[in-house]
Amino acid sequence: KTVQSIALLLHRAEMGPSLVVAPKSLVLNWENELRKFAPTLRAVNLNKAKHKKEEVEKTAESDVVITTYGVLVTQKDILSSKKWNVVCLDEAHSIKNRMTRTSRAAMCIDGDAKVILTGTPLQNHLGEMWNLFQFINPGMLGPWQQFVDKYIKSPWDDIIQKELKDRTMPFILRRTKDEV
Repeated sequence: KTVQSIALLLHRAEMGPSLVVAPKSLVLNWENELRKFAPTLRAVNLNKAKHKKEEVEKTAESDVVITTYGVLVTQKDILSSKKWNVVCLDEAHSIKNRMTRTSRAAMCIDGDAKVILTGTPLQNHLGEMWNLFQFINPGMLGPWQQFVDKYIKSPWDDIIQKELKDRTMPFILRRTKDEV
């Protein structure tokens, strides 16, 4: 998933700086993978920056700012003040609950292209799917209450299931363990 996302970052590098948000345990991996597979991109670890606002302000094309979900929340104003080329959320299930501060902070980030990476898009209920799609394509699954009424509260039948699958599958790249 990371390498495929890096290919997108490379493809769009001349369109402006990009933002990658990942769990703390993956930030160094992102730095290393960018150096290995995309040495023309400048990886900026925002967590290490003393002056985060200045670091974000000076980003330019071919820059990829990498940060954590914690910094996304605490530095929401700084990160949302910039129009990003690509915004990539790794382990995006971190924003599955629309009521959390992390989810609300992510929804404030503006990007021309948005990508979410997760091995577990749904853990508890379909509302998690709505929130992930609300980040990458706001409004695609309708307003929250309409989604709840149609897909969560209504009887779950083959027609409803097929409709939701048909709407979402073009946006999902799914691999089995055997394919990995």
